[in-house]
Amino acid sequence: MQRLEDGRCSPPGDVRRTIALGCALAFTLVACDKTAGARAVAAKDDVGAATATRISLCTLMPKDEVNAITGASYTIVKPDDSRNSSRCHYSSPTDPAGMSLDLQWIEPSEYAAPAEHAALQQAGMGGARLGGKLGASMVPSGDGGPVHLPSGAVSGVGDEATSNMLLLTARKGDYLIMVQITPTDMMALVTDSTAGTALVEREKAIARKLFTKL
Repeated sequence: MQRLEDGRCSPPGDVRRTIALGCALAFTLVACDKTAGARAVAAKDDVGAATATRISLCTLMPKDEVNAITGASYTIVKPDDSRNSSRCHYSSPTDPAGMSLDLQWIEPSEYAAPAEHAALQQAGMGGARLGGKLGASMVPSGDGGPVHLPSGAVSGVGDEATSNMLLLTARKGDYLIMVQITPTDMMALVTDSTAGTALVEREKAIARKLFTKL
């Protein structure tokens, strides 16, 4: 698990890149007239811009609500919104690593058939499922394990969910959520067999609440 400049722990880059929904399908113009084609491209850009402003995690999940769910005391939020995704990092002067919340979604313009739609949905979880299996094999947990990090399938949130190295990834319909709370006491993961599970439960609560708002 890599440590970023702001102190947050992050899973390996290959896993995050695989999870990301960066496989948008090419947009094909069916009109032969160049002017009509240009208008179609402009209309698509307008739809994308509207989507980018429609969902902003820092607004959708304000820090006071996050604190009430997790028991944290975050005072700082840092948004990062784009066309098909939104991210919010919650922190405080005493907990700079805090919590990262990521949302990605599929738009109708990205697929032309039900099979393509289903493939995009599965692509979002494919890397997360693989990461959970690899995490379970590389970092033994439970009795005798050096670090207690729950890895693998997670129940009770969305259509499907998995946990890997303290990163919860969950999907409901066309929305993919990633929640990562960095422990303020990393040693607890070694000394307390329940610490990792309790943290994942808080991440699940955040994901469930967010799904109710989408």
